Amino acid sequence: MNEKPLVSKDYSISLEMFGNAFKDFQKKFTYPKNILMTCAFSLIGLSYIPYLFKDPGNSTCILIVIVCIFLTAGIWLNTAMIRKNLMNSIEGIQGDRYSVDIFESSMSIFTKEFAGEKEKAEEPEDEKPVSDEKNESTEDEDFFAETETDAPAGTVKTVIDFGLDNVKILEKQDYYIIYLVKRMFYVLPKNIFDEDEKKIITESFRKAKFIEERK
Repeated sequence: MNEKPLVSKDYSISLEMFGNAFKDFQKKFTYPKNILMTCAFSLIGLSYIPYLFKDPGNSTCILIVIVCIFLTAGIWLNTAMIRKNLMNSIEGIQGDRYSVDIFESSMSIFTKEFAGEKEKAEEPEDEKPVSDEKNESTEDEDFFAETETDAPAGTVKTVIDFGLDNVKILEKQDYYIIYLVKRMFYVLPKNIFDEDEKKIITESFRKAKFIEERK
């Protein structure tokens, strides 16, 4: 992408902010489907209640009602478990540093620095004896080791085209939620931008399915 970014920033995300953002994400994009399915199962279960009053021993009606109750509970339990598992999985990467570039009708995000790599770099290395003679295999190993070290952490960028990609952007009071439908979920803090940059970002995001919901 040769276009010069309108706004470019490095940032990190706290565990608390990510947790709040994912709750907002679920409320906006997951809860509506959950509510619809809950209503459907509730209606099916309730429709068999009159038959149970007439025939309390009707095992078929009892089974259907129990299944509807378990399916309804399972919907919301699964939603809660997804959030819990996600929060557990990101505890080890909350120190990662990211970089975002905002263009007129697109954006790119990539991991600039991994927390684990930073900690590893700070650990003292054991001294090893240095040999004056190196065979061919040793030289090859040193070459690949040096190449891997020199490679930047975020060489692979996620480029989001607001006109081509199925992306929905939700604006909250403290952050933006960028949702690549059925693919990826990003959180972009608002406190890293000044007011002029926020205006630029809003205009750029309006080219996608932008939802202003700041409460």
